[in-house]
Amino acid sequence: MLLPAIQYGPWSVVKKRMRTAISQLKRGKGLDEVMTRDGMLDTTEYPGMLVLSGIVIGSVPNFHCFMPWMKAWDVLFDPNMPTVPTPIEDAVFETSLRTSWGVLGLLASDSNSWLIPTTRREPFLHAALAAWDEMDAVGTRYCSTFYGERLWSVPNNLHYVLGNMGVPNEILRAPLPPEGPRALLRYIRPPN
Repeated sequence: MLLPAIQYGPWSVVKKRMRTAISQLKRGKGLDEVMTRDGMLDTTEYPGMLVLSGIVIGSVPNFHCFMPWMKAWDVLFDPNMPTVPTPIEDAVFETSLRTSWGVLGLLASDSNSWLIPTTRREPFLHAALAAWDEMDAVGTRYCSTFYGERLWSVPNNLHYVLGNMGVPNEILRAPLPPEGPRALLRYIRPPN
């Protein structure tokens, strides 16, 4: 899987890069341009975890996949209009759905604020299902604690969205069926 180079490194380095990236997003630069300006890295060629929540400190390089979405929300979100996304926020969200690395950033549990508007959940679900095989192929490198797990095993926003669509919690906590998350769509209840 290819991930933006800007996300790779020790947390202290990535955090500094993201301050600049978030400032550029706030000024209206496109997510693709901001995130890919330093190129892309193949996860098969670079060691480290794919961090989806929390902060892994130290000098070991990792892919901090939740960035910039976690921090950008605080800057782009208008607290006076919590259910009406700003145009920049909408642009970042919509661009995120077009790439597997963007979907992965939204999938991070630390990015669940991006899914507060209920109208975003179905587009996110479709994008996550489309990118699932590529994201899952990374194997046991996903991290929300101190060790790697498969993507389904770490807390993520696909659980959140499926749960809000009616998939029972016991199904979401169970191992993923061999068919992947698409198999869980049969549990979705129709909207009222």
